[in-house]
Amino acid sequence: MMFLPLIFSYAEIHYHLKKIYPLYFKKFPEIIADVPSRFIYSKFKYLPILVLIKDSHIYPIKLKKIVVRIKNSFISLEKSSEFDQIIDSPFFSTIIKLEDETEEFNQDGYVNIDVIIHFSKNNKDFSCINDNYDLPYKPFICYFSSEPLPYPKNWYAGDTHYHSSYTEDQVEFGADIPATVEMARVMGLDWFFVTDHSYDLDDTITDYTVNDPKLPKWKKFLKEIEELKSDEIKVIPGVEVSIGNQRNRNVHLLAVNHDKFIKGSGDSAEKWFSNKPEEHIRNIAKLQNNRNLFIAAHPWEKVPFLQKITLRRDNWHEQDFAEGGINYLQIINSNDKSALDESKKKWSDLLLKGRKIFIVAGNDAHGNFNIMRQIKLPFVKLFSNRKQIFGKYHTVFNYTDNDPIKGLKKGRIIVSNGPFLDLNLSASGKTFAIGSTVTRGNYTLEFTASSGKEFGRINAISLFYGNYKLDSERLIKDPQNYSEIELKIPGYIRMELLTEFDGVVLTNPIWIEN
Repeated sequence: MMFLPLIFSYAEIHYHLKKIYPLYFKKFPEIIADVPSRFIYSKFKYLPILVLIKDSHIYPIKLKKIVVRIKNSFISLEKSSEFDQIIDSPFFSTIIKLEDETEEFNQDGYVNIDVIIHFSKNNKDFSCINDNYDLPYKPFICYFSSEPLPYPKNWYAGDTHYHSSYTEDQVEFGADIPATVEMARVMGLDWFFVTDHSYDLDDTITDYTVNDPKLPKWKKFLKEIEELKSDEIKVIPGVEVSIGNQRNRNVHLLAVNHDKFIKGSGDSAEKWFSNKPEEHIRNIAKLQNNRNLFIAAHPWEKVPFLQKITLRRDNWHEQDFAEGGINYLQIINSNDKSALDESKKKWSDLLLKGRKIFIVAGNDAHGNFNIMRQIKLPFVKLFSNRKQIFGKYHTVFNYTDNDPIKGLKKGRIIVSNGPFLDLNLSASGKTFAIGSTVTRGNYTLEFTASSGKEFGRINAISLFYGNYKLDSERLIKDPQNYSEIELKIPGYIRMELLTEFDGVVLTNPIWIEN
């Protein structure tokens, strides 16, 4: 395995090269707690607290007790759960349900949560707080809300890019899918795509260092998701494929609900100096149908220099979208405003060239419901932050029911971290929604905006008129609802919203043609 300069994940701490061990290596399993970043206490009976233990088949322990402490400025409570259980499996997952304890926190606001895991190894007692990675202490921070997310009926919120425990290799792993369903539910999400790496899904079930052409792991992955079918939370299988762009370098593609496995290990670092793509974007156009969806994953995310050299990684280019017939771009990949601003500019550049291309949001979380623990420098350093957290940014579509593939293909889509904004044009008794195409003329501008206590008051609403002729966007600040708008030049309009507490919404366009 070659060194990967930056990995976003629960960190695998046991992989080593013969007698060369990481500085963070320890003869204990990885022990990790996690908490949803948001909890609708008025709707759900309990707050799920997740505890994962990985690699205990190598380093078995006895799990003795889990203590959860929850507090805000006024209240501090504690729940203790006894286990007295030998843990000796490759992957162990359990959820502690805070029920009576959360009833005391019946007001909106942030609470701090700590999870203390007590365990023993070789008859010696140990404990850790939130994880055993020896990282600087960070409490979990969860927003308790009496309100659902402010999305109207028939608007469905989800996450397009998430890695589960089927993403597992020498440097990273994720959380199990059933636990993720629990987290999504109490956060108020309606759906999510599970997009594990193609170079992980082609492994054997028991050993991530060995590939199996019969794809037993991929088949198990599909079967598990099929068994989790639910009207409440739609879980859709996908694969994050490492695929070749026009420069024959590796970029990432989300192949969602596609029934054939697409191989892609060019940047997996599984073999030294073997980093050329196995599949090319130009071949994706012919694979598209009504049942699947192909999304360019984080198309313009900055690629570190070492990854460019060792892993042949690159960004997407305009020609790649055209050749692959890719009309959906995941421009939001983390809670990073500067990255969003840069991606938004590149998206508008594509729109101004006449491309009808939709944006979606994902978080690229590998587990990571509250804190992401990462390998910063392989074999040397770990660190943590709150940038790539499951469900932090949402893709929200409008459709007759909660069908993510059909809903996204319809195109009435916004991206948001919580607030809501919808855009319509009307003329001659007809209404045109986001994703529609209108002819030049006079229209009535109609929009609907809402926020909530968590996101604060609406500070700004902006309208952007993209003009193909001038190759630029005109910003109209604070447009008046139900005002007349004259669309003279072919192009598009789109809207944005900002709130008091860093809430953000971007709508997709309504296009204007001759």
